[in-house]
Amino acid sequence: MVTLAESATQLVNSIIEMPSHFQDVAAHDPLNYVLIAFGVLFVAGASAVFGYLSLGAFFSLFTGASSPPPEAR
Repeated sequence: MVTLAESATQLVNSIIEMPSHFQDVAAHDPLNYVLIAFGVLFVAGASAVFGYLSLGAFFSLFTGASSPPPEAR
């Protein structure tokens, strides 16, 4: 049975090894570099937007910025 510490270690090791695997794949064709770069941009952009929206929703819980005006109630 795999413990939580072992699975965390495997996860960290796979993250460290992943750039070399991507480099091997990208070295086969110059177009692969472009495709990987666009993939990184799309994932990073979507993650940034989702993080921004999540933080905005979290902070609106405390500020009440999204509550309707009193005359609308």
